[in-house]
Parts: sequence; C-alpha cells; structure tokens
Amino acid sequence: MRRGLIAAALLLAACASAGPPPGGAEDRQPPRLLRVTPDTNAVNFSAKEATFYFDETINDRGTDAQDVTNMFLVSPSDGTPRVGYHRSRIDVRPRHGFRPNTAYTITLLPGLTDLRSNTMKTGTTIVFSTGPTIPTLRITGTAFDWVAEQPVPKALVEAISPDSVVYLAQSDSLGHFTVGPFNPGSYLVRVTIDQNQNHRADRGESFDTLRVVAPHPAPIEMLAASRDTMPARIVTVSVADSVTLRVAFDRLLDPAQPFPPANFHLAAADSVRIPITAVRSPQEDAARDRARQQAAADSVRRADSLAGRPRPAVPLRTDVPPVDSVPKPSRPAPFTTISVVVSRPLAPNTSYRLRVTAIRALSGRTTESERSFVTPKPAAPRTPADTTAPRGAPPRPSRP
Repeated sequence: MRRGLIAAALLLAACASAGPPPGGAEDRQPPRLLRVTPDTNAVNFSAKEATFYFDETINDRGTDAQDVTNMFLVSPSDGTPRVGYHRSRIDVRPRHGFRPNTAYTITLLPGLTDLRSNTMKTGTTIVFSTGPTIPTLRITGTAFDWVAEQPVPKALVEAISPDSVVYLAQSDSLGHFTVGPFNPGSYLVRVTIDQNQNHRADRGESFDTLRVVAPHPAPIEMLAASRDTMPARIVTVSVADSVTLRVAFDRLLDPAQPFPPANFHLAAADSVRIPITAVRSPQEDAARDRARQQAAADSVRRADSLAGRPRPAVPLRTDVPPVDSVPKPSRPAPFTTISVVVSRPLAPNTSYRLRVTAIRALSGRTTESERSFVTPKPAAPRTPADTTAPRGAPPRPSRP
C-alpha cells in the first residue's frame, strides 16, 4: 500500500512539472507571439493590463537580464512594471497602473525562451492610449559608445518631460532608437550603456545627456562615455622613442580642445628645459601612421612598376559588411593618452619632470598637472657571440 502511494505521488509530481513533454520530435522553434491586447494604435483602452499571447509555454525561470520582468519596457515609466506570468500568456501594466488620457508604448524585447531554451530573436512594440488620441511626436537618434566609436545595441534611452514624466526606449543592433510618442515640449534625453541590462542608469555606467525640443526634425547623436566632475591629472609618462613621450591621464580628455606645445614644460633634474615641438592626439597619431603606410605602399608599387613586376590580384572579400552600413560618431572620440614630441633625444637613465599648465577633462574642468619619470637605461652592447649563433646553439664547424 505504501509503495503504491509513493508511486502515485511521483507520478503526480511528474505531471505537474513545468519541464518539456517527453517524446515526439524535438522542438527547435522559438516561441511565437500570436496576438496582443490591445491592438496597436488603440484608443480609450480601459483594461488593467496589456496581454501578450504566445503559441507555447514561456520559461519563467530566467534570472537577471533574462527574467521575464526585464523583457518588457513600459513607457512612460513609473518604476519596474508589473508582469504577470500565466504560462503562454503574459500580462503587463505600469507599476501603479495605467493613467487616464495617456499614450503608452509597451515593448517586448528579444530574449524570451520556451521550456527547451529556444530564444525569440525579435521583439515587438505596441502603442495605445487610455484617452481618445495618441500624440505623434517622437525623438529619434543613434546611441554610440563614444570612446570605442561604435554604435551601442540595447542602450537605455530616457526622455524626461518638463513635468518629470520618464519615457523609455532601447536602441537596436545599430544603436538606432525612437522614444515617444509625447506632446510638444523640452525633453532631457539621456542614453546609458546599460551593462547589466536592468533598465536603470547605474553609477559608473557610461552615459550622455542632451536637451531636445520636440518636435525635432533631425535624428540626434548621443555620445556615451564615462563622465564625472573631476579634472584630469597625469598618471604615467613613458618613452615611446628617443623624441616621443606617451602621457596618460586618469580621466578622459575633451577632444575639442587644442594642445599647444606652449602648455607643456619638460625639464631635467638640473632644471634645464627641453623644448617641445608638438603635442598629438591619438587621432593625429593614427593619421600619421596611415600616411606612412600609404607612402610605403606607393613606393613599393612604383618600384614594381619600374621593374615590370606584375602586382598580385587581391581577391574581393564578401564576408565583411560594408563600412558605410555601420554608423560612426561625427565627433572625434575622447581619449586618455597623448603624444608629446621633444626637440632632441632624451638622455637615458635620467630623471625628468613633465608639467602641463592647462588640460581640460571631458567633465569640462581645466587644471594643471605634473609627473616625474625616468628614461630607460641604455641597451647593453651586443657581444660577438650574440651575432654568430643563438645562445645554447652548438659552435659552427670551421671550414676545411
């Protein structure tokens, strides 16, 4: 009798399991959204929740960014939305309920999975109103990781109205976003590189803000970077070559500022000043390197042409996406390292002190900074053994 009760209990537990059913063909298809209530562009919506219907059971056991709650954006936002899980149906509403006479945007983000971990690659967005009309104004733009000079997918976009209503959106794979709809007015747009995908702007995450007056006819450019209120100070000075120093700062520098050599002072321990001839940004260094490589390639091409040597054909690659398809920031990226060029080679194994009288951080603060450093020791002269055979190699046989 007892064994029968145990077997019945195990059978009942198996029937109640949320796992995938055994047997049959393996399911490799992600969940499919069947319909949403209300329809997009609906007005006078009066229900308590918006409901998403799927063709199979959704996995509700995700954590962090994969939690079902994090798969929905409700705009305007009053906090984390309320998400009700009902296997193949999900109910969504603002944290404190829908407000009257308000247009809402609810976005289902990519990432929902079924019980076999098949993942939805695309999402959907519905727009509706609890009143009789839906505003038509929106703000569009592109979110960039400014330092990397790359678009940011899944960036958090916030547009804050004059009465502190927060509208939300998320950028797509190319960094493009659309936030709204809302009424005319001045909006503070903030874009955050949402590293933990919690749909909140956390301390330490790169961001950018811009005041935008809607209607705004053109897309905006948001340049997210690490920003604070501190000035930039020199942390290291290293020797790149006999006349070039690499100077690293502890904060991003404003790339729009000039770097006049007169603002930099280099002196040895005896206080003798070494003139500085140029200060270059990373972009200027990269341009110089490209020019040198192009000049070298042109020189080889001319030599081959004069010698009558044919140039090998270079196959056209088809697996690389067009460069023009990936957007780039229109402004030079901020940086933390610059190159300082001196008028004559520095002495080896010698102490120097570099001072900059005015340097502006990305925060806008300008300050002076200085740092002492020691140049490397001179390289040891090579012995005859170094030029005849590698260390540990057997001696060369003498000629007969």
